Amino acid sequence: MRRLFLVGLLGALGVAAGCGGQSSSTLPGTLTMSPVGQSIVAGQSINVSVNISNYKGASASDVTWSLSGPGLLSSQLPGGAATYTAPFSVTTNANVVVTASLGSGVSGYVPLTVVPLNTITNVQPVNVNGGPTNKIHPNGAFTSVTICAPGTTNCSTIDGILVDTGSVGLRVLASALPSLSGVTASNGGPFNECFQFVDQSYVWGQVVLADVRIAGEVAGSISIQSIADPTGFAIPADCTQNGAGKDDDNQENLGANGILGVGLQPQDCGAACDPSAGGTPPGPAYYSCSSNCSAAFVPLALQVAHPAVFFATDNNGVSLQLPAVSGASSSVSGTMTFGIGTQLNNGLAGLTVFTVDSNDNFTANLTSTGQSLTSSFIDSGSNGLFFPDSSIPTCPSADSTFFCPSSLTPITATNVGANKAQSTINFNVDNADNLFAENPADTAFSTLAGPNGIGQCSGGSGACSFDWGLPFFYGRNVVTAINGQSVPLGTPPAPWWAYATGFSGQ
Repeated sequence: MRRLFLVGLLGALGVAAGCGGQSSSTLPGTLTMSPVGQSIVAGQSINVSVNISNYKGASASDVTWSLSGPGLLSSQLPGGAATYTAPFSVTTNANVVVTASLGSGVSGYVPLTVVPLNTITNVQPVNVNGGPTNKIHPNGAFTSVTICAPGTTNCSTIDGILVDTGSVGLRVLASALPSLSGVTASNGGPFNECFQFVDQSYVWGQVVLADVRIAGEVAGSISIQSIADPTGFAIPADCTQNGAGKDDDNQENLGANGILGVGLQPQDCGAACDPSAGGTPPGPAYYSCSSNCSAAFVPLALQVAHPAVFFATDNNGVSLQLPAVSGASSSVSGTMTFGIGTQLNNGLAGLTVFTVDSNDNFTANLTSTGQSLTSSFIDSGSNGLFFPDSSIPTCPSADSTFFCPSSLTPITATNVGANKAQSTINFNVDNADNLFAENPADTAFSTLAGPNGIGQCSGGSGACSFDWGLPFFYGRNVVTAINGQSVPLGTPPAPWWAYATGFSGQ
């Protein structure tokens, strides 16, 4: 069960300033470039331009251009631009960086991805296949990402990344990453982050800068989390929950090589962690670490970010689509599509929009108990449907995470958005122990469910959440609209969910 504890807001980063990363007022000047990172089809050309500010006596004619990766960079054009031409034939995506330098450490870059002809650039394969460990991760939707040191083609493509609509930001095991520069606090020490999940597990590691490439999309120089136990100082006690939490800082415990959070917010903490907002840093969250670690403010622009926010055009949301599963299946193949209404393949036809409250939640009315679960959410990172119902027995095995009824149990719940949109969901709950024992090689289970708190929901306290995990996604196209991003005309301001309201075939 994977749902991140923190949510928030994000301010957009520049894709290229200073040394190809974020702006710095201490430099003698700045050089910004356009376009932002994007894909380019094999054989096509694109003009790359520069804008110089606060640099006395310099002009675009003083810029030195360089190219990393395949293709051709032509001579400088009038007005401070150069033309990049992609190679005429590539069989797989190729990483390219166009750099412009002005001297004195002032430079910028544009990351590009060259894609083969007839490539759909905003669609990424997603597979429910058990994950990268020897132990099957049930109901885990996995994809791959390419991570590069900013402004370079020093890249690693990493598979086994869990797609999680219940969190925000990219978190990858440090052992899988290329060499990346850390984000530092004002005292010169590194920023580390603790992320806790509702099952009391956590990941800990440094915040680093990376270019992130998914499908044909590129996010230049954004903050991600490098998951690894620290050296030289201890993990803070409030992160480990005074030793009660489970350490997921390795592949076996995490069940993945990383987590790609594609939830409703553009970054993972927001105003609560930003000094300009005047709040108090929550714990656990970000820490400034030198000889020890203490809770710290982190500006919005340095917080771990939703990669899609930095894509060139497909930057307002994500849809996850998986085929229907009846009972159990050996594997499932689906897609993750970036953008809402930005291309012909990411419209909202046939989908209903469900807005959320200030905590990104909606209400799920559970027929079996009569409860109105006012803090409900949709979470592809959870591997079951989790809701409070004490009438369904939990499994007698050591792991009582799941329900184990004596027979297949039908359940009905009605989701109600803040905008009063409604959808009645019918599903079945099966005996988890029997499912796993009878289907030892299967990875997808549409009837897997478990408890989520006990007692009655009252005023937002108690057992108030229905966690619609990955089984909810089977047979549906589920869309997340990112807070603060422009959405198609006729739809409410983001954040919101959208999905088809019909029965998913469970």
